[in-house]
Amino acid sequence: MLPITSVVLYKHGVGYFEREGEGEVENDAILSLTFKQGEVSDVLKSLTVLDLDGGHVTAVSYDSTKPIEQLLSEIAITIPDQGSLTALVPQLKGARVSVRQGDGVFEGVLLGIDTAEDKTSSGVAKVVHASLVTDTGDVRTFPLLECGLHLIDDGIRKDLEFYLRTQLSSKKKDARAFTLFAQGQGKRRVRLSYVLEAPVWKATYRILLNESPEPALIQGWAVIDNTQDEDWNEVALSLISGLPVSFVHDLYTPRYIRRPVVAVRETTGVLPPEIEAGAFDALMTTDFDDVVNEELLAPAAAPVARMRMAKVKAGVGGSRSTTRSAASSVQTQVRERQIGDLFEYEIERPVTIRRNQSGLVPIVLKPFNGKSVLFYQKAARAENPMRSVEFENTTGLTLEGGPVTVLEEGRYVGEAMLETIKPKEQRLVPYAVELSVRVMDSIDSHQENVRRIVIRKGTFRADYAQLQLTTYTLINKSEREYIVYLDHPRGGNDSELDDTLAPHETTDNYWRFRFMLPANQTTKFIVRQRRPLQTNQSLADLGERQLGLWMEQKYFDKKTATVLNEVVSLRHKAAECDEQFGQLQSERDRIHAEQKRIRENLNSLGDRASEKELRERFVRTLNGQEDRLEEIEKESKRILAERDKHRSKIEDVLAKLEFESTIA
Repeated sequence: MLPITSVVLYKHGVGYFEREGEGEVENDAILSLTFKQGEVSDVLKSLTVLDLDGGHVTAVSYDSTKPIEQLLSEIAITIPDQGSLTALVPQLKGARVSVRQGDGVFEGVLLGIDTAEDKTSSGVAKVVHASLVTDTGDVRTFPLLECGLHLIDDGIRKDLEFYLRTQLSSKKKDARAFTLFAQGQGKRRVRLSYVLEAPVWKATYRILLNESPEPALIQGWAVIDNTQDEDWNEVALSLISGLPVSFVHDLYTPRYIRRPVVAVRETTGVLPPEIEAGAFDALMTTDFDDVVNEELLAPAAAPVARMRMAKVKAGVGGSRSTTRSAASSVQTQVRERQIGDLFEYEIERPVTIRRNQSGLVPIVLKPFNGKSVLFYQKAARAENPMRSVEFENTTGLTLEGGPVTVLEEGRYVGEAMLETIKPKEQRLVPYAVELSVRVMDSIDSHQENVRRIVIRKGTFRADYAQLQLTTYTLINKSEREYIVYLDHPRGGNDSELDDTLAPHETTDNYWRFRFMLPANQTTKFIVRQRRPLQTNQSLADLGERQLGLWMEQKYFDKKTATVLNEVVSLRHKAAECDEQFGQLQSERDRIHAEQKRIRENLNSLGDRASEKELRERFVRTLNGQEDRLEEIEKESKRILAERDKHRSKIEDVLAKLEFESTIA
């Protein structure tokens, strides 16, 4: 089996493995590999085989998905664990064998075995004899356990080999064997590569902080897990960070497609026709290189012709072609490896990790720009800042995320988590609480006066802001001066700073300020935050009270105020029209209700004289009410027309009105 020479592990749960052996293959050879059943689909998806010295691999076979019991049931051979030879020979009855006894060799057909009792100096012993019908017709017997038995029948021998190989592979649970058939001349190098599911490699770091001028150091290790049933001896190891696309696809399980059934059509027999000889006979006896034109062949015949031409050119049936060289085989192995956004840690020295063991592999030991600072974020810890590493990645490497142990002046001071950081990026890495510094904050929030007035398209807009003044009080009781990073919530993308120190940097949710914190002093840091707000109102609904308030605040000039007063007057007139129209509608509803009552009374009156007089009275009342309803209808139309006139004038006035002013 070719040894593993190279391992590449990825962060998304796969590993790329290469096997290669110098002179492991000679002439025609068979190579074997064993994988777990769950790995077979990945191997089938990714297996690459290269013969580096001019040979080629003709085929790759692998174990079936059938259970071992079903596989062995297809062979008429069973061998028990005890008495294997005496149990096997009777099953070979009728097979051609050769028996070696002493210097003689006898060939024939196996007849069976017999057990006889022989007297010896120590008593009676049972001896098993094999009976053989020789080619001369003689029946000879040989002591089975003393003579040499050789199977001449190739079919029986192959069945026996398959039985034993299957039994051996079944001893290793969940194992599936791959067999590669290589053809070539002489000793050659063969390289295999494939991708398998593998544990994710993990990064872990140590940061060593020193007093200036000594630079800070970062030491990184990769945690590697070899969960395979094979040692990694002196392998070239590479670790890749990133997320290439990878998936599981079942290529191992056989799939069948249901085919339609076509009934057999019965026809009468046909005599074979006589074919006249023609030009095609000459074509078959002529050199293919001179006559055959693939473009003139029918589509169904073209592949056959190309195959035959390839055989002639390759020397099949004649002299062996010498045009094939090792260069052509090597050329197919050239791979362009584009890493893209991935980053590779290529371990300089070979690595050894035993089967089912894990190991720590060093990946970085370099100085970087970094020092100890304080970091305060109220959401993380309200009372104290965190001691942190001001980390600038000057190592030139992409550092994969992982846990960090921090040592300051050779002593353990805390732990942290480092996110993936690319070269030249800067991060704050908190690792301990700084109890010698206390932080208090107070917040004063109020709404400022209107700053700007805009009137356009009949809408009044007032711009103002919500002001928030946050005072951070930092009490440093230590003898050490610190650099402090303070995170202040931004409060949304529309918030802005007003009369405040410019932030060192801005994150998605915070402004990050950087300032000095003197020793044994109390320091106040103030953040003035302004959030713009606005209110909108339709001037068509403007009332006297609201206009009076705006006039009191001196939002407008005299011209605009005059126009707005006109709007208020017109709106008041339109409102009076609405009130008059409402009164008329109420009167109309009362009349309709009274008429309904009168009609009901009319229906109940008879033909007596007193009732006749009452009927005439009700009719006179109804006539008067109808006259009033006509007057109400005319008056309503007039009032609505007047109201609409006022409203239209309001729209015309507001459409022409534009005003914009900043309030002092």
